[in-house]
Amino acid sequence: MTRSFTLLLLVLGACTGDPYKDDSTTDDTNTTDDTNTDDTNTDDTDDSGTASKLIGSWLSEGENLSPLFAGSFFKYVSVSAVFVADGTYDVQAVDQAGSTYDLTGTYTIDETTTPASILLNQATPNVVTAEGIYEIDDADLLTYEVVQTDPNPYSFVAPTPETGFGSTSGPGLNPGDNVQKYVRQ
Repeated sequence: MTRSFTLLLLVLGACTGDPYKDDSTTDDTNTTDDTNTDDTNTDDTDDSGTASKLIGSWLSEGENLSPLFAGSFFKYVSVSAVFVADGTYDVQAVDQAGSTYDLTGTYTIDETTTPASILLNQATPNVVTAEGIYEIDDADLLTYEVVQTDPNPYSFVAPTPETGFGSTSGPGLNPGDNVQKYVRQ
């Protein structure tokens, strides 16, 4: 893999330049007004009031890692993700050297499509937006494909429910390179 992947989403987070260096120039100061106690839109439920199947802990390792993340650019051995009902997520990626990378932010989902769509607003280590799709089968296997869309200097194109899995496109990507599988923990 080449360094042309510098702005691909790291599963749920993103890197810029060296995937292990936070070179963000964005002011990460929290300007959110936390005084609002109306949380009616923070539980990821479908129209029937059922909680999203995405909520919970997920692990990707071994042959479930995407070719992109297991390959020579990222060299990941595992990626764990936790999606919380309040719309937040936490991802931890571990590379072959044992270094750990934590990524956090918020997410919004649309489960009226097949596969479902997801929008991620990463807060740390860099502020970025990512978009993509996911699907959970009856065996609690999560198929997941997202890519950074803002900023997006390499013009990567995110997968959509219409284009399906394996459709992330951009410089240096082959179909399916960015498709990740996770097992519920």
